[in-house]
Amino acid sequence: MKEDPRVTGEMTFLEHLDELRRVLVQAAAASLAGALAGWWLAPRVLEDIIRRTVKEAVVLSPLEAFNERFKLALLLGLFLALPIVLHRIWSFVVPGLFKRERGWILPFVMASIALFALGAWVAYGYLVPLVIQVLSTFMTPSLKAEIRLSALLGFVYNMALACGLVFQLPLVTMALTAIGLVTPRTLLYAIVAAFFVTAVITPGDVVTAQIVMGVPMTLLYFVSVGLSWLVARRKREGPARARPAEEGEDAVPSS
Repeated sequence: MKEDPRVTGEMTFLEHLDELRRVLVQAAAASLAGALAGWWLAPRVLEDIIRRTVKEAVVLSPLEAFNERFKLALLLGLFLALPIVLHRIWSFVVPGLFKRERGWILPFVMASIALFALGAWVAYGYLVPLVIQVLSTFMTPSLKAEIRLSALLGFVYNMALACGLVFQLPLVTMALTAIGLVTPRTLLYAIVAAFFVTAVITPGDVVTAQIVMGVPMTLLYFVSVGLSWLVARRKREGPARARPAEEGEDAVPSS
């Protein structure tokens, strides 16, 4: 029986292209199916966003409501289809990886996705309503807020993206520590200085909000420092473990 070339690693260049085409087609089909489900979920998500933030939004063109629902449906569809898309991409990439690479790439990617999703959820359920509430305090009695739907959703998307990237901090600090660019002590000095400067330059009416937002970020930063310390400790222990083995090899008399 002929072995599967994907298992033996003997696929030709054209076979690789054909396999990549299948992966892309299946990922696109999964995203399309997710977008159909996202189209059904989009009105409910829209209502929840508006209820959490400005209570009421306006549209300034006949197509605005449709366009924003369509874009939101695509985002929700990609999120729903993400497990299938990642599985197909991983199945395409993994045959070309060494066993050691497979052992750390998959956990790293899964942790990155989980942290990004957590950051986006924090922005959606906690940070965006808080920021909008703080910004509304700058309104005067003669001002009336009429928030456009596209502007509101754009603000939510940007905040979710920013928080998702910020929540990659533990992984970034681990990588930087592993290659020797930072140390846990440096990270501790940086968080104390950054938090102090932010508290000083923040306007008085927003200090409370700055503290409310700064405390979770500080906790995340200290988690990053802890992970950095673990990586640094493992780096220090690595040569210590290797040295006895080398000394034992030197002690063996040559024949």
